[in-house]
Amino acid sequence: MNYQKYQLKNKTAAFLIPLKDTQSVTVLVMFPVGSRYEAKETSGISHLIEHLMFKGTKKRPNTLVLTREIDRLGAEYNAFTSKEYTGYYIKTDAKYLETSLDILSDMLFNSKFATKEMIKEKKVIVEEIRMYNDNPIMRIEQLFESLFYKGSLGADTGGTEQTVMSMERQVVLDYRKKYYQPNNITVIVAGKYDIDIKNKLNKYFSLQKNIGQVDKKFVGAELGVEKKDQRILVENKKTDQIQLMIGFPALNYLDEENIPLAVLNTVFGGSMSSRLFIQVRERRGLAYFIRSGAENFRDAGYFYVRVGLEAKNINKALQVIKNEMKKIVSRGITAKELKDAKTHIRGALTLSLEDSSAQANWYARQALFMDEIKTPEEKLKELEQVANKGIKMLAKKIFDWNKIRIAVIGDIKKEEINF
Repeated sequence: MNYQKYQLKNKTAAFLIPLKDTQSVTVLVMFPVGSRYEAKETSGISHLIEHLMFKGTKKRPNTLVLTREIDRLGAEYNAFTSKEYTGYYIKTDAKYLETSLDILSDMLFNSKFATKEMIKEKKVIVEEIRMYNDNPIMRIEQLFESLFYKGSLGADTGGTEQTVMSMERQVVLDYRKKYYQPNNITVIVAGKYDIDIKNKLNKYFSLQKNIGQVDKKFVGAELGVEKKDQRILVENKKTDQIQLMIGFPALNYLDEENIPLAVLNTVFGGSMSSRLFIQVRERRGLAYFIRSGAENFRDAGYFYVRVGLEAKNINKALQVIKNEMKKIVSRGITAKELKDAKTHIRGALTLSLEDSSAQANWYARQALFMDEIKTPEEKLKELEQVANKGIKMLAKKIFDWNKIRIAVIGDIKKEEINF
């Protein structure tokens, strides 16, 4: 698949990804800034700014005018904030591409951040925080990361009720000014577009000026407590089902073993035919929901297993997970498992990348974090090189029970959990 990368005159990075056989186009604008760039007292400021971008510009004075203009197109649109990036996107019928560029650039460069709107939106975000905190399935990941990492990498992306409500308007504007500069922007257009796309991008994204170089420093990742009795965190809550999440230090974005890790994860707990799914759910009936996965950051990462189950079964499940890890560490995986995992990953990737928004995300993440952009085809070639020996070595490196961290939400006491 061909793509084109170039730079606008104000140093905005642009990616053009043409897709045949689609009538849609996605415009995605990414900023390499998120909650790990925040001070403790301004925790949640990146997320607050994301919300305020939808609250009106000079041209589109309020939320209703702005969202109606997008809604009438039948478009998909949203924004997201993570630990290390913030993104805004609109996906439309290809004939509305220029409207998408107009709206997104207007939001990003001309949002008013009116005091009245900020006061209202803070209350909305507090309710969002409460929604996540009240829902164990949503909350467990944040609880786990607060145990796993110290500092901003372990903090909630949304901040706390206190930090959100106490954020002053000028502080928000200064933060936005600092990071939302053209030389810190990556804009991706993926899907069907005409040959005039470069002129359109210039029209909407090249007129803003930079005020200097963006400070891209952040506090390095640091693991949480090391002592065994402190590597478990239980949030007691009256629930019928326990939410359990365990994890181990793993790989960062740039690690060359991320492709082998994808294969290992698929075999171990990443699909309905995986070892964990079969052993925990199908053979023992200990859980309805169980899966494994990995999270990457610039300088850190972790491998995790998540399970929802009855409190009385938590130790049985932990033992099964531990045993399955030991098997892979000692014996690796079978030739059939290796072949099937590669087929699974290839097929899932092919299906996902039929969508223009998935294509935009593929290139955006790489543009922000990788030293070199690789196409899906190039990644699949790397996948073919993965061998059982590498899987076994990787499992030995990651599946170290002496480094396990455990987060639990439910009606159970810490002393009841054996690991």
